[in-house]
Amino acid sequence: MTEGGLYGLRLNSNALNGKIPPEIGDIANLSLLNLSGNRLNGGIPPELGYLAGLEYPALSDNQLSGEIPVWLGELEYLTWLNVAGNQLTGCVPEAFRNVESNDFDALGLPFCEP
Repeated sequence: MTEGGLYGLRLNSNALNGKIPPEIGDIANLSLLNLSGNRLNGGIPPELGYLAGLEYPALSDNQLSGEIPVWLGELEYLTWLNVAGNQLTGCVPEAFRNVESNDFDALGLPFCEP
C-alpha cells in the first residue's frame, strides 16, 4: 500500500439513509469501514471490491438486502466482517469460513454448499 490517505472511515450510528455510495470504492487505502447502525439500503455495492486493503467492514444494523457477495470474502486482508441486522438472503459464501471475527451466527443464514 502507498503511504498517506484515509485508512479508516467511521460513519456508524448517524441515521444515514439511501444506498452505500459507489464512490467509497475510490478510497484506495481504506482498511476500516464502519457504516453500522444507519438506515442504508440496497445491496452491498461491488465497488467495495476495489478496496484491496479492506480488513474491517462493519455493515450491520442497516436495511441492506440481497445476497452476501462472494467477491467480498475474496478480499486478501479481510479478517473481520459484521453484516447481521440487515435483510440479507441466501447463504454465506464459503470464502467467508476463514474470516476470524464475524457475526454469522446472528445473521441466521447457513453457509453455502461447497
